[in-house]
Amino acid sequence: MKKLIVVLCLLSSSVSFAARNVASYGGKTASINLGMNSSALNIGGRMEFDDAQGALGAYLFLQTEKKDAGIPQVLSFGAHSLLRLVEASNVTAFLAPGIGISMIKMDGADDKTVVGASFRYGAQFKLPNGAGALGIERFEAWNWFDEDTSSSVAFTSAVYSFNF
Repeated sequence: MKKLIVVLCLLSSSVSFAARNVASYGGKTASINLGMNSSALNIGGRMEFDDAQGALGAYLFLQTEKKDAGIPQVLSFGAHSLLRLVEASNVTAFLAPGIGISMIKMDGADDKTVVGASFRYGAQFKLPNGAGALGIERFEAWNWFDEDTSSSVAFTSAVYSFNF
């Protein structure tokens, strides 16, 4: 399964780089995520640096704990490569494969620090007058090495992005 994910990420990056108009990029983009999972708040942020080869960036994500719903607390951070699949005048769709470290606090168990791949995908509608973009995205983080902890966690959030 891990090999399939890596192959899909590599294929999607080659397609998106071939289809994009490089002259339209350059600069920095910051994004803020906000969402809920069974009444547990999740919040995060990411930043990308665009150049002619693509966008590289970093992310930070926090999912708060909700004991009665069985939602663990997750703090995840790492690096990713943002790949724009669709870049139209009013909408953007993207993938962001990466790698990160996640600290997971399970109710009644020791905290676990895990390393693995991360994957983010979503779509955003551009706001008028260059006010940024608003949309939805899904963030997934995988655990590659610790057998005692869940193999993956996934969260959906609203996202607001702006260029500077």
